[in-house]
Amino acid sequence: MSERLLGEVAIVTGGADGIGAAIAQEFCLQGAKVCIADRNEALGMQVASQLVAQGFDATFFAVDISDETLVNAMVAHTVAELGEPSILINNAALISPGNDIDAVGVDAWKKSFSVNVDGMWFCSKAVYPYMKKHQRGSIVNVGSVHSFKIVPGYFPYAVTKHAVIGLTRNMAVEFAQFNIRVNALCPGMIETPMAFKSWDNTDDPQGSRKAMGDVHPLKRNGTTAEIAKPALFLASDDSSFMTGQSLVVDGGRSVIYHD
Repeated sequence: MSERLLGEVAIVTGGADGIGAAIAQEFCLQGAKVCIADRNEALGMQVASQLVAQGFDATFFAVDISDETLVNAMVAHTVAELGEPSILINNAALISPGNDIDAVGVDAWKKSFSVNVDGMWFCSKAVYPYMKKHQRGSIVNVGSVHSFKIVPGYFPYAVTKHAVIGLTRNMAVEFAQFNIRVNALCPGMIETPMAFKSWDNTDDPQGSRKAMGDVHPLKRNGTTAEIAKPALFLASDDSSFMTGQSLVVDGGRSVIYHD
């Protein structure tokens, strides 16, 4: 077993499937103790149980990160079960594609911000005292290529993901005095269960998948493992002089022109 995260305690929100589950698996392989936090209790418990069965230290906590009381309980659970957190992966997010901007009501707007922005802040604020106490820590906020590029039909998701970059940079400056690093990880199109579900709802699932992959210079979509590795880099001491930055992992899609 590698020791890049040996002795670290990590919380991964949205850890029940997709990118979050891949990060949890990678962190365990690297020696960390991991709390998987998610709204999906059945799936989250399954992921945690699988990790424990592999001999890793893992636990699950059911949480809606837009509820600050539940977030505080999540961190208290982590401390009791695994120890004081030194790594936070703010991965949980709400996405609602296909919305016309004039069809987005106040409730949908507020819900997007309550999860994608407020939730990140609640989680960061909850782990902050422990990181400050130990004068070290790494927070990784999962943004998106939507943090920099506007794709029609994703309002207000892209607005919230732009806000994640501002939150990341501001926290990085404020937390730096305590050696707490804050960076953003911004994936492109990744083949998650959610992505496959969207393709399965089309007339040609394989064609839709290939068409999406073809817009990338690498001519394919990314895998969850290809996001877990950069997350490991940002969480570990390998990026010890890096804070307030945004790492885009999108197969080159964001650097080419699109009609």
